[in-house]
Amino acid sequence: MSEILQRVLFVNGVPVDKGGVESAIMEVYRGVDHKRLLIDFAVRKPQKGYFHDEIESYGGRVFNLFEHTKHKGNKKWNFSMDIYSVISLYKLLKNKGPFCAVHIAHPILDGFVIIAAKLAGIPVRIAHSNYVEVEDKNGPNLRRKLTRKLRLLFCKRLATHLWGCSAAAMEFQFGKDSRDIRREVVPCPVNLKKFMSSSLNKEEACKELGISMNKINFLCVGRYVKQKNQLFLVECFAEMTKIRADLQLILVGSGPLDNEIRRHAREYGIENQLIMLDARTYIPLALAASDFFILPSISEGLGIALLEAQASGILCFASDACQPESNMGLIEYLPLEKGAQYWANYILYQVENESTSERQIDKKHLVKFETSYVVPRMQHVYLTGDKYSII
Repeated sequence: MSEILQRVLFVNGVPVDKGGVESAIMEVYRGVDHKRLLIDFAVRKPQKGYFHDEIESYGGRVFNLFEHTKHKGNKKWNFSMDIYSVISLYKLLKNKGPFCAVHIAHPILDGFVIIAAKLAGIPVRIAHSNYVEVEDKNGPNLRRKLTRKLRLLFCKRLATHLWGCSAAAMEFQFGKDSRDIRREVVPCPVNLKKFMSSSLNKEEACKELGISMNKINFLCVGRYVKQKNQLFLVECFAEMTKIRADLQLILVGSGPLDNEIRRHAREYGIENQLIMLDARTYIPLALAASDFFILPSISEGLGIALLEAQASGILCFASDACQPESNMGLIEYLPLEKGAQYWANYILYQVENESTSERQIDKKHLVKFETSYVVPRMQHVYLTGDKYSII
């Protein structure tokens, strides 16, 4: 007798687009047994995301919680929309199920919907913290702070599993209560094999990307947002070029700070040494073209890009805001408060005096993030409700 096909509902909030959390979610979807488990998505915007076609190709569905409103979700968020999203998700769970699990990717933003999951009788309810800071353009006001605390309070009360991609991410949204047996640090799944097994060399990769191979290439992958701190990186790189001229900075990403980054580069006179590649660039190719990786983030829940770079054997320079769980032996941590000139001097000293081949990657640590290791365990949690750590 064949097993009954089960469904999980991911509550992702925004359309499933390019980004660290979304990419990790898609690694989960690619890795599960599609004969046993399918994943649907609940979002609160009508726009089509980068991964929507792929989701539907597996048999998954994408539901906009505000589909039956005039604004479709395209309006400034308010508390009434929180209430509506709970009602809408409850109807979705009752009418489009059955679902064996609900997985909330952004509890601090979508935490109220766990009420709907509880009322609908969903047996596995996962609240998953993936970051250590929420960016607010004008700073959080009192109402927003209280609303976020309430969302997290309901998650802590009603979730069957409280997950964090790192210890810091866990603490940021769910506090420090180590006695709570529902709490687990669950690694983000990353398809590291495609980075470790890449046969591309620097010459081939640079040729395909149309960039010079005769320079020392520094790579940064991430959305062009304040959190990723590319403006500081441009300043740091400008200081580096004062010492050496044979350097090139490669950025891969997209986002609201695109034009500001370009303007910043012109102001520092390095626009001819800055290459900004499309967010859809194949990352193993960009890494093959690069000699070093830099991630000066203001905050990081984990740092998936650091895992990918290390799997490619590339030495990384990261801010000390990046979490230690992502260190497999090839990360040098630097404090942001030391400033751009300190970063420039330190990085160039390491470039000129240290051999990456002398460093060892912690393969036992590495395997804990590999998709083929993580995803079957997550699938087991969805289907049985067991703890991730006991599998």
